[in-house]
Amino acid sequence: DRAQVLRAAGIVSAALLLSRMVGLLREMFIRSALGVVTIEATAFDIAKAFPEAIFMIIAGGAIGSAFIPTFAAYFTRDDEIGAWRLFSAIINLITITVTLVALAAMLFAQNIVLFFYGEKIALYPELLPITVQLMRIMLISPIIFGASGVIMGALNARQHFLLPALAPTVYNLGIIAGGLIGLQVGKTAFATAVGLAIGTVIGALGHLLIQLPALRWKHAHYTAVFTLRDPGVIQVIKLMIPRVLGLSFNEINNFIRLYLTGSMLLGSLPALNAAFRLIILPQGIIGQALGIAAFPTLSTLAAKENYADMRIIVTDSLRLLLFLGLPVTVLLIMLREPIIRLLFERGLFGSESTELVVNALYYFSFALVGILFLEVLARSFYALSDTLTPVLAGMMQVLLMTGLSLWLLNGVFAPRGWVELGALALGYSISNYLEVAVLLILLRRKLGRLNGREFMDAGWRMGVATALMVAAMGLLLGWLAVEALWAQLIVGTAVGLLVYVGVCWLLRVKEVMLFWGYGRRLLRRSR
Repeated sequence: DRAQVLRAAGIVSAALLLSRMVGLLREMFIRSALGVVTIEATAFDIAKAFPEAIFMIIAGGAIGSAFIPTFAAYFTRDDEIGAWRLFSAIINLITITVTLVALAAMLFAQNIVLFFYGEKIALYPELLPITVQLMRIMLISPIIFGASGVIMGALNARQHFLLPALAPTVYNLGIIAGGLIGLQVGKTAFATAVGLAIGTVIGALGHLLIQLPALRWKHAHYTAVFTLRDPGVIQVIKLMIPRVLGLSFNEINNFIRLYLTGSMLLGSLPALNAAFRLIILPQGIIGQALGIAAFPTLSTLAAKENYADMRIIVTDSLRLLLFLGLPVTVLLIMLREPIIRLLFERGLFGSESTELVVNALYYFSFALVGILFLEVLARSFYALSDTLTPVLAGMMQVLLMTGLSLWLLNGVFAPRGWVELGALALGYSISNYLEVAVLLILLRRKLGRLNGREFMDAGWRMGVATALMVAAMGLLLGWLAVEALWAQLIVGTAVGLLVYVGVCWLLRVKEVMLFWGYGRRLLRRSR
């Protein structure tokens, strides 16, 4: 079983990496075609927030934590007919619910946009009709995603991971394809934006269709059943409520950002979104991959009440995340301008756009280690069968982020004339560390202790290595020509990582030794 879980984790991790990379390509194309400080870029980013929220809150809540265990339980009782009847009932319920919500959002699209961005629309009246048109097109996608998400959950429960894991990549490719068609047909930013909106629908359809062959392989049976009285349906609804609450607060986080950028410079929302895309790339590659790998072991140890070994796994995982997260944070901060210019600065993405995204990336980068830690900490509570604590901590993070962002905006950034979007990114970063602190305290109470001395001992050593990495990169970048972007990126990264790893080696940081031993074993095998 453990080998099967690890194999599944490997498939999901590889597909997640592919999805994040294609997602970055999607972001590069969107920013090149629409820019950041344009009406079309802002309209597209406002419009896409609502379809994404509908899917995440309604469909994501049911699938993520409620449908899969309930569906899988039918097979453990050898009730395959009942399982596929539940599948049909949930897919019908989700599709009807999402359709009704999407239709309501289409009907009130103008009112919704005016509520969030009325101040900006007063300055740029053309923003309203473009945003409403794009939103109404994109609201078709969560209807498709509702059905696709249930299919994904069913396939994962039946131990098929490959096609569901590839579905997000197909979605991203669909958006790129739609944008390319719009660009070729219309030759304008507006035509490209419409193409991208249609591409979200194409991508959602691809997300659904790529999984259908696996349903046939698993002998799925669909029936046109709609019921709220079935015990399985009732169980799914009960289980989804805490998850929906947590996801609602996550989406409130995004809507607060949306609302606050309505009074900032045009392009603040697209700039924040572009910068955040770069932060979630290492989060997926490092944090989610390690969280997926650690979760089966944590769950097994928790079931056996072996809290001593569980403490070791949690602490070792956090140390590894700190070891990997600190240098990536430094690279994102020190090389933020060459990264943004090389990735995005083309087409309608000019120097003004670069300035905004660079500013957002600077403040978002400080959040990286915190959001990496959350991947393991949340799963530690899940392993202990506690899904409520991470939800409550997430709610607290949203409230803290809102308060901090408003205070930083009005009390620090605006009076000093600093770029205002930085307040939102910094508020997000600080609030994540406060969430980490709360979860650590609560997890320590559950496990007795968390081997804090060992963690702090490793932490100061990595801290020294990080400080010397910053100093070395600062000296190097001051010597290199400003326009030598590739030199800054390649040489800066190489020197920074060499200094960091070298100092960690000298200070006997355990993680360096682990990677060194792993590398030597791989080398011996290759021979």
